[in-house]
Amino acid sequence: MINLLTSSLNQAGEQVYLGLFNADSASCAQVVREADQKEIPVWGLRCRGRWDWRAVHDLANFLKINQIDVLHTHGYKANIYGFLAARLAGCKIVATCHNWTKRTSALQKYAALDQLFLRWFDTVIAVSQGIVTELRHNKVRRIRMIANGIDVAKYQASGNHSGHNQPLVIGCLSRLSKEKGVDVLLWALPRILDQYPSLHCFVAGEGPERAHLEALAVKLGVANSFHMPGFCDDTADFLKLCTVAVQPSRMEAMPLAILEAMAAGKAIVASAVGEIPRLLEDGHAGLLVPPDSPEKLADAVLTLLKDEALRQSVERRAAQKAAAQFDVATMTAEYQKVYRTVASSHHHQRNLAHADRMDMKA
Repeated sequence: MINLLTSSLNQAGEQVYLGLFNADSASCAQVVREADQKEIPVWGLRCRGRWDWRAVHDLANFLKINQIDVLHTHGYKANIYGFLAARLAGCKIVATCHNWTKRTSALQKYAALDQLFLRWFDTVIAVSQGIVTELRHNKVRRIRMIANGIDVAKYQASGNHSGHNQPLVIGCLSRLSKEKGVDVLLWALPRILDQYPSLHCFVAGEGPERAHLEALAVKLGVANSFHMPGFCDDTADFLKLCTVAVQPSRMEAMPLAILEAMAAGKAIVASAVGEIPRLLEDGHAGLLVPPDSPEKLADAVLTLLKDEALRQSVERRAAQKAAAQFDVATMTAEYQKVYRTVASSHHHQRNLAHADRMDMKA
């Protein structure tokens, strides 16, 4: 999402820098590679340990030297460092809140600290109504909701290759973590394979649950049909080979994987959590199932595999909705409105300060 937004802003004529903590680390490699391809300047912020006051000063100096009007942060660490640096530099700050997983006690504490800092941001963007509600509960006031966007044309251009002569494939784009529910898909797989033994399931992504999922696939006897190829560089290319896209999450906000599958014209089965019911129009643009329900997940997948007319209907509706509501151009225009609003107040304050100094000299 960050790469897509920076690229789209750049194309719209905005001057954009992409700042990354420790940009030369392996975890940043994919983001840096995509930014380089789009000719987005990347600035690496060296951060030495969990807390590094020098990094705050380095960021503040970067903001001053480059005369940054608005700093846009994503994630609790960027939010906290960014807020302190923006205040030192005298520039405005905007954050996008994607979700707080709160998987561990440490993450719960970070989320609470993040939400405390967000009370003083100039604008906080929520990607879902659920996040809006949580922010308001935590006394954050300057909130705007902007849905995630995707490059719809890219997914439409990839085409739908799941025809009669193509092998049946279940596809899942997901981080391999507990809240994403990939284990639920695994528990559903034996029931699906009973009726479609030649079917294969691919989960593209990485995460801490890989070893557990590999062991579970062996335990369930589906290891030959279940594949985890790792992080996916080209999700459009991955999706074009899928017959059905599955998102079995236990919790979500506004999942990009669902938007990508919709734009690719895929039949979708997903958990009814977060914004997913609204995205899939309560079943009209994809089938919804309760989270943590392998039996119902299997039944929904089997329904789509058996009923071609239904599958084509939800594919069409999903593609139409993605094109109409979630294209990157729509998202970018909304962010530009936010930037201009907070930047105009910044320029107004600078002009007042300049006028005050001139009065004092006079």
